[in-house]
Amino acid sequence: MNQQTDPTLENNSQDTNMEAQASAEPMANTDAAAAERKKAKSRAANRAAVQLLCETYPQTFSIAEPKPLKIGIQEELIADGKLSQNKIKRGLASYVRAYAYLRSQKDGAERVNLLGEADGAVTADEAAHAASKLPAQRDPKPRNKDGKDGKRGARRPNKTTKQSQQRQAQRTQKRHAEAKVEKADNPFKGLDENQRMASKLDMLLNKHK
Repeated sequence: MNQQTDPTLENNSQDTNMEAQASAEPMANTDAAAAERKKAKSRAANRAAVQLLCETYPQTFSIAEPKPLKIGIQEELIADGKLSQNKIKRGLASYVRAYAYLRSQKDGAERVNLLGEADGAVTADEAAHAASKLPAQRDPKPRNKDGKDGKRGARRPNKTTKQSQQRQAQRTQKRHAEAKVEKADNPFKGLDENQRMASKLDMLLNKHK
């Protein structure tokens, strides 16, 4: 004997699933928004820590023109005691990951200490490691012989040039038409006036026959 499903129970189950899905979507959106706010807050704290390093030690840290830092400078910063360890670690971590700082890591470049004095140099391996962390450079856009981007293509003729070309084409067509008319056979060519009159009369009489 076949068992029949109670339609009421089936409808209740579908309603429950729909409610669960509907409640899950706002929760997912809320979690994503919370995660984004947390990231934004962390980025702001990183920027503030870097700015604090630059203001406290302007001879050593610079956002616009960073220089390679002395190996072990974190311990010197902590020992100096002007900033908290949390801000030092956060600021240093962001500073050394910056694009401009990575670019400063050239083979043989001088490193600086807290006084801004030369203290060590970047090795070839350190320079290669920094270069590997740089984002890949995009291929330059192809350029035409005139130095302009290939995307733009050939220069379009201006309105005046187009009009001149159209007038020139019309004059050429007119000359061709006149030449054709001149080349057409003239039935009265070589006849004197009386002969032409006689020929015209013959043509009229033949036309009305």
